Amino acid sequence: MLRTMLVALSKIRKILSGNTVKSVNPRNGNARNFCVSPRKSKFKFEEMAVASKNNMASVPFLYHSLQSILDVFEKPENKTRDAVRELLNIYERAKEEKSKHDAAGEVRSHPFIVLEGLDGSGKSTTGTKFAKKIGAKKWQTPPASISHIRHLFDDDKVLRTAYYSLGNYIAGLEVEIMLKDQPIVMDRYWHSTAAYAMVQWIHDNKGKYEMPPAGDEIYCWPDDLFKPDIVFFLDVSEQVRAQRLSRRTESTAQEDLLRSSTEFRSNVIKAYKNMYNPPVTVINSNFAFGRVLRELQDRTKDLLVE
Repeated sequence: MLRTMLVALSKIRKILSGNTVKSVNPRNGNARNFCVSPRKSKFKFEEMAVASKNNMASVPFLYHSLQSILDVFEKPENKTRDAVRELLNIYERAKEEKSKHDAAGEVRSHPFIVLEGLDGSGKSTTGTKFAKKIGAKKWQTPPASISHIRHLFDDDKVLRTAYYSLGNYIAGLEVEIMLKDQPIVMDRYWHSTAAYAMVQWIHDNKGKYEMPPAGDEIYCWPDDLFKPDIVFFLDVSEQVRAQRLSRRTESTAQEDLLRSSTEFRSNVIKAYKNMYNPPVTVINSNFAFGRVLRELQDRTKDLLVE
């Protein structure tokens, strides 16, 4: 009972923070949080219009609703692909499981904690150790239920972004069910998808766009995606990060860009730190894992009260 009250109070604090308002549907009484931002974004959430000398091209960018993602997969050129059909089938099964869970009247009673950070920040190792320490289940995005088809989306930038975005919604459905039994520590979630999509787009269209300022609504969490109780960003110096990554034998094109471009890396970090509703809580991850774990425990002790 005490844990439930603390979680409820945590949510109320977020609602009253000035970044959200609560809207109640008069038909069903369901409440949803919406962002309130002093800065209307210059960027469109689902698509951005790109000016060129010859034409205007609409390029998919950043998804702030489930429907906007599904619309991409429902386009004639996409919906017949085997990988898309399988991904959508997995999503439908996750929805069905969540509906069964809701029908049974099962209520979440544990906190949902997310760890974010650049590769080499210690996020995965810390997450595993932290989950074990607090008796939580470790989860990740993309979730295991769709990881086997991830490579099938690598040949198309639009579908790849949509794949990761729908993966967040699938993971959210899965997590809601598991929270009945134990806390969840998630390795990456919407903040990662949004930060990298935004910065990659600005990098690919160099000189046409700048980073949106802090407070811009583009940094606000989608109102239809299951929200964590707290999000930590593990901040680490580039020297320590490079040292940790030197032990790895493979790297992605995006990781190569993080390493080679100070501007790209700085913008990704800035995007993370500009996120709100929920914001990220920055943790210094330059220290040994034991010290980082102690700080995580201290920051979550109110959520983990028995």
